[in-house]
Amino acid sequence: MIFEQFERTNYGLKHAGNSRFVIVAPHAAGDDWKTARVARRLAEKLGAALVINKKFFRPTNKKANQREQEFSEDFNKLCWSPTYNKYLWKRKHLEIKHFYKDIAEYCQQAKAASADNRAIVVYIHGMAVKKVGIDLGVGLRAKNTGNRFLNKWERPENNSGVITIKISQLKKLRALLQKKLEKDYNLAVSVGKKYIGWSKQSAIQFHKHVPRNDFALQIEINRKLRQYKNLNYLVDLLADSLRATF
Repeated sequence: MIFEQFERTNYGLKHAGNSRFVIVAPHAAGDDWKTARVARRLAEKLGAALVINKKFFRPTNKKANQREQEFSEDFNKLCWSPTYNKYLWKRKHLEIKHFYKDIAEYCQQAKAASADNRAIVVYIHGMAVKKVGIDLGVGLRAKNTGNRFLNKWERPENNSGVITIKISQLKKLRALLQKKLEKDYNLAVSVGKKYIGWSKQSAIQFHKHVPRNDFALQIEINRKLRQYKNLNYLVDLLADSLRATF
């Protein structure tokens, strides 16, 4: 998969895949350093479809403030209406609607490559959390460092979403990632420590409310692991762990 093969869009780049995976980089225009590169390499490794936002910054980004307002949009945050029980696309830039339309179409294609008619959608993000190599967002937050999670009565009111993968899948994926990262980098794997993804405004919840029924998760990656010297290690670890889990 080379750059010339990508299809250019009004938000960035996309590429069809031939597996059940869809890789998405919603903050690759400058919010999350090197996530476009991670997403491209991971998609290539998995034979996955790929969707990358390369033009729009989050409103809080200084670069967005320096550019025209037309490039200010958080592609990981949607506008959900509890009153109408749907997403209000007209309140966002037109490009974000195209972004999710392309993701949805790739999910339909990915289902054909799966045994259970379920696409696996992976959102790649960057984070800066000491001693944590990867944080998994699936609509849950772990209690302490174990595999016990906040139940529905303990979650705050802004939790309008649902769990986006199976608990068994979450535990398996976390264990696979933790085994390598702890040994090789002395880094932990957390669940919902940085971004939980349990609001319907979150991108991963799009895959449970349209209606849709994909598996979806966001992977927040420590800056150290996104460095070029660690890129092959990171991509191999993610690809192997995702294949083994799903």
